[in-house]
Amino acid sequence: METLPHFTPKLIVGVGSLLLTLVATWATMRTAGYPDHRAVPSWPKLLVGRLRRELPRGDLLTGAWLALALWSVLVSGLHFGGVYYNVYTARPWWDLMTHAMGGFGVAALLALTFRRSTLRSPTWLVPAVLAVGAGFEVYEFVFKTFWYHWSLEFYVEDTIVDLILNTTGAAAFTALALLYRSRADTRSSDADRGDDPLGTDSD
Repeated sequence: METLPHFTPKLIVGVGSLLLTLVATWATMRTAGYPDHRAVPSWPKLLVGRLRRELPRGDLLTGAWLALALWSVLVSGLHFGGVYYNVYTARPWWDLMTHAMGGFGVAALLALTFRRSTLRSPTWLVPAVLAVGAGFEVYEFVFKTFWYHWSLEFYVEDTIVDLILNTTGAAAFTALALLYRSRADTRSSDADRGDDPLGTDSD
């Protein structure tokens, strides 16, 4: 009986990704700005509640959610279109682009959901996206088959590059969040919670 690729030396990718997920999660929970521990397990409920309250407002916050939705559709279209039309094979940079854009989008989703924490210190987004990306690599190792014909060297390299680009996208969003926060801090009127266009209600 043929040995499944999961039980070959390629197992190092799956195990390594799992360990990185755990380490990155631990680092996220200890990074400045990490949301209240009670808020994270209730993330889906918190997200749905925010969308119900904030989409009808018709203000800057509504625009931010709509921009995130369009970004998600764009990234999904680029990914699935790339798979369907074999663009990933013909254009190696396509994979780099979609992973960086995906990391940016995940960071934006976390930031909009946990705004008070992010405005306090957005640096927690970087290890958080790394944890999400590594967890996705575990999912691909367990449930996908596209890597079966890859060499161990190529699989390791692809995984490392994917995680670097996911994290780079998150770092780019974090830099924008820091810029927003620094500009907001220069306006004394923003000390009043009601004047913050993105809101800072509890996570």
